[in-house]
Amino acid sequence: MSTSDYTPKAKAKGKAYWHWNTTKTKLDFPAVIVFCCFFFVFGFLCSSLRSQRGRQLLNSVEYELMGHGKTGDDSISVIPFQVISWRPRAFYFPKFATLEQCQHIINLAKPYLAPSKLALRKGESEGPQDVRTSMGTFLSVSDDPTGVLDAIEEKIAKATKLPRAHYEHFNVLRYELGQKYDSHLDAFPVEQYGPQKSQRV
Repeated sequence: MSTSDYTPKAKAKGKAYWHWNTTKTKLDFPAVIVFCCFFFVFGFLCSSLRSQRGRQLLNSVEYELMGHGKTGDDSISVIPFQVISWRPRAFYFPKFATLEQCQHIINLAKPYLAPSKLALRKGESEGPQDVRTSMGTFLSVSDDPTGVLDAIEEKIAKATKLPRAHYEHFNVLRYELGQKYDSHLDAFPVEQYGPQKSQRV
């Protein structure tokens, strides 16, 4: 800008530019961090609200029921779960059983707890004692007149899509501090254990 061009208007424009440029330089690193945090929190809240809205819409959907057989249900079942891993396959079912149901099972099993046993191979009369040091017992649905075990077993059947007739009894285990069960396979090879009534799924 030449001296001849230095009019009051140009002077005012120059001051405005200088003021904006000075303000711009004041946005130092802490200010940038604050802005970033603000937009992050804002985006997170918006995402959470959209997710909750989606779940509400899903839960409010009305389904038309199909005709069912003797072993079917007359209602829709919704059991929330999370896929933890496909290989190996692992799923997480949050709040699958209530705290009251869990405490009921603990109270039901407590009088029957005994040292956990090992399946013996052919020729063995007693397994090594340091492999499994927990306490445990087996409970069947018929052992619980309140119907808690029956309700949980029915829910397991719906979650796994496996008929209840394929199930073992509930194996309730208690591990005190320091107790353990060494890594093992839940299967019984015939050549090692001899003929078995069944194999686990």
